[in-house]
Amino acid sequence: MLKEKVRRCPECKGIIKTGHTEMVYELKDIKITVKNVSANVCSKCGQAFITGRIAEEVNRLVNRICEDVHSFVKTQPEIGKGHKEVAIAV
Repeated sequence: MLKEKVRRCPECKGIIKTGHTEMVYELKDIKITVKNVSANVCSKCGQAFITGRIAEEVNRLVNRICEDVHSFVKTQPEIGKGHKEVAIAV
């Protein structure tokens, strides 16, 4: 039987386990919160680590949301000003 190597957090040396995190992007006048993102999370300090592949996927999603929000706002002048906030779960 192979023993799985325990991964340690570089911040606090806690044990890193598979879990989920939330990523927040603040871009110009839009705040986007992406919830339930697959990550490795420290059981002690809560620091989350995501893979490059997951980061690329989330960045693509955020870019698409920004485009969609800007397109929508152009058709709705009364909500065109001020801060917009979007929250999604993946």
